[in-house]
Amino acid sequence: MKNCACKVRAMLAYFKNNLLFSAILFLLAIGSGMIIFRTEKLAIDPHRQAFWTLLYNNFLVCVTIILAGILSFGILGNFVLIANGVVVGRVIIGVFSLYGMKPLLHYLAPHFIFEISALIIATVISQEAYKFFYNLRHVDIKRIYLRYDLGAFLIMDVLLVIAALIESNL
Repeated sequence: MKNCACKVRAMLAYFKNNLLFSAILFLLAIGSGMIIFRTEKLAIDPHRQAFWTLLYNNFLVCVTIILAGILSFGILGNFVLIANGVVVGRVIIGVFSLYGMKPLLHYLAPHFIFEISALIIATVISQEAYKFFYNLRHVDIKRIYLRYDLGAFLIMDVLLVIAALIESNL
């Protein structure tokens, strides 16, 4: 167990800058969505969705981020994350304007941290393609650790499962 914790710590150190960049980018996108849609009011119609549907949709978004980043050397994955953040900001401000905090705390908050963490990890994985492009053009080589990418992908999958379990039981 101690060995596994050391490997996770090393993986976090490897991804530290990209994780920080992606988290800040996502928070700015949420803020932008809240500012852009500040006068909008969203009516909610909560209904339970199946676990597999939620997992599939969230996994599809994460894979889209990863593939877009790989195909564009890390750039388009960031734009998918930004678009997702703007939508989340719109939902937050729209629901808050009409109903207050209770629906946000009851329906959004329980699974939010897991789902958003998975999206940020997917973005970090997509940004790894930039290192490959960088290595083609520069003398100083940036190491790419595929084992960390695989580990991050597995953690992303676990977070998506947890988020889908929580969201399907709300």
